[in-house]
Amino acid sequence: FIIQGLYFYNKIANSSKTRKYISKLADCLISLYKSVSNPSWRWFEPYMTYANSKLPEALLYAYLSTGKRDYLDIGLESLDFLLSQTFKEDLFVPVGQRGWYLKDGQKSDYDQQPIEASYMIQTLILAYKISRDDKYKQYALQTFQWVVGKNTLNQVVYDSTTGGCYDGIGEKAINLNQGAESTIS
Repeated sequence: FIIQGLYFYNKIANSSKTRKYISKLADCLISLYKSVSNPSWRWFEPYMTYANSKLPEALLYAYLSTGKRDYLDIGLESLDFLLSQTFKEDLFVPVGQRGWYLKDGQKSDYDQQPIEASYMIQTLILAYKISRDDKYKQYALQTFQWVVGKNTLNQVVYDSTTGGCYDGIGEKAINLNQGAESTIS
């Protein structure tokens, strides 16, 4: 989030100092990635938990700020890995909050939260704008479908009567609470 904020700040008040901060933070992400990733686990940490798409997205913003190709390459490579872990056929199935996903373990599919779809869409749109690869646009559309019922329960998550959004998808039912985080998402 800091890299993203600095990217937008730098668009208004362009400075080499801000770009240096962005590079410093992005280099930390690159270092994490290189220390943990391998051919079967292209990720920054030995687990996936919450808001996963924000890590590759940060590198994409760092690339836009600095033009450093490593940021783009690892940003897209890690995003592609995340997509391989969060799509089953054409359904978006984010990492569930009930158990997360450990590197040598099994991914939890439940409880899925709307914020995951929102963040993934943001990341995919940015990846499409940078790369012009239509697969990212297609994934963004498929991810949006999660909200309107194309999910593991075939249930609409958006409540058109209140304008709210249910808090998530469990294994057998939707969480009918409409919290602020879900509705904003």
